[in-house]
Amino acid sequence: MDFKKRFNVGLTLETSAREFDRFIDEYHPFIHSFYFSPPLGNRYHTRSRVALEFLLPGKKRLFLHMLERARAYGIELELLFNTLRVDGAMVEAARAYLSEHALTPDSVCYLLPYEADVVRAFPTQKRILSFNNGFLSPCGIDGVLDAHEGISSVVLGSLFIRNNRFFSHLSARGTAPYLLLNNACSFNCATCNNTASVCEAAFRKNLATHSVEYLYALQSIFPEELTDGTVDVDKIALFKISNRSSPLSFLRDALNSYMTGEMDAYIKKDRRNLALWGRAGYFWPYFKKMDMARVYAYKAEILARKRGV
Repeated sequence: MDFKKRFNVGLTLETSAREFDRFIDEYHPFIHSFYFSPPLGNRYHTRSRVALEFLLPGKKRLFLHMLERARAYGIELELLFNTLRVDGAMVEAARAYLSEHALTPDSVCYLLPYEADVVRAFPTQKRILSFNNGFLSPCGIDGVLDAHEGISSVVLGSLFIRNNRFFSHLSARGTAPYLLLNNACSFNCATCNNTASVCEAAFRKNLATHSVEYLYALQSIFPEELTDGTVDVDKIALFKISNRSSPLSFLRDALNSYMTGEMDAYIKKDRRNLALWGRAGYFWPYFKKMDMARVYAYKAEILARKRGV
């Protein structure tokens, strides 16, 4: 399939200007947009590690360099307000910071409680509903879209990752679905509130009745699922990669794997590369001891069930 301008990827600080320049020179044909949070304190960030990186020498300068390089290549910029306790002053501070550096985002991805502040500060930008809203059903998303006009896209993950009927429904109503490829969140997590303990609790509950191999197979998206008809890619506007707390090499490998279909070489090189297709933190302690034959068998079973084979 054609992956040109199909990826929405995170801006990672775990790189250098030179490495990033080489990366964007090579991969810009495939990147539609970079999503990012501003360097204005940890309340803007879902991961404290990323917020702390901005305190290191040169990282704010690197951040601006990367945004400017992306803009030079015609790659869109997506500003995030996807953490808890964001207020109007924070939204305005982010707008002022970007304006000060002659940067204007093309879109804003946010939690619903911040919509009025987002619209006020960014009246002309595309509005995207963040995955972190924690939608638990298609009806819930439909209700939000019915009540909130002007939303252009919704980021889908967890229980939605193979819901082609809903992808088609959203596309038909003019709302572009973004599919989060490699987060591997639990299908039955009660909410998404940026708290690791909530994620871990849902995983532990599921692990009491299912093997870790089954849960990984269920919650991950392998490259084959984008080419074998499992996911109706024609109804997906963009494929979102979770990568901001990882080195740029992780993003490079994730893009290469999804575009080429290669998996075995990455797994043979380092079992931790299983994170390329399912990087939820609770899986990491199990990667080196997972039975890959069982993972593949469960994946085949899940995909066959999905296709009605």
